Amino acid sequence: MKTMLMLKLGPLILIVNLFFSISAIAESKYAENTKDIIRGELRKFIFTKNAKVLPNPLILDGNGNMVEIGYDEDVLIINFWATWCAPCKKEMPSLNSLAQNMKYEDIKIITIASGRNSKEAIDGFFDDNNLVNLKKYRDPRGRIAVKYGVTALPTTVVINPSGIEIGRIIGDIDWDTADVRLFFKKLLKTR
Repeated sequence: MKTMLMLKLGPLILIVNLFFSISAIAESKYAENTKDIIRGELRKFIFTKNAKVLPNPLILDGNGNMVEIGYDEDVLIINFWATWCAPCKKEMPSLNSLAQNMKYEDIKIITIASGRNSKEAIDGFFDDNNLVNLKKYRDPRGRIAVKYGVTALPTTVVINPSGIEIGRIIGDIDWDTADVRLFFKKLLKTR
């Protein structure tokens, strides 16, 4: 009886295994194409294993208007931060430099102040640090952070043009390095 059942299920088991093997290969294309430059702080980058489409961020812009951020044809980099978070504030100038250095690439960088962050505190921090290359948004109740599985600040989520998470960095890094720029250029070529 067991032998007969295995003969009937064998092809199905083979197909399921093949499907998951192909999925694992397809999901790792970003990791595969960047493995030669993952060093230093880039080792903090966690490639997503079970990729799924993320919801478009529905957040407040600088004027307090509700906006929805689409994925377009860009790689979207979302930095979740807070005005009270020292590591968040430490990394922000280097993220601003990355935005300046990659402004002609198909990369969109936005920052989302998650939780209770006043508009005045955000504007003051951006003004004091001359963060002119970053787009600032607010998620006062942390709803998008929860939907994206953000458990610590800062967290930076990188999303492909189809709305699928490529991976994330939890914690602060220096974004203003040649390796980081090369990393994002390789991600762009992987599309």
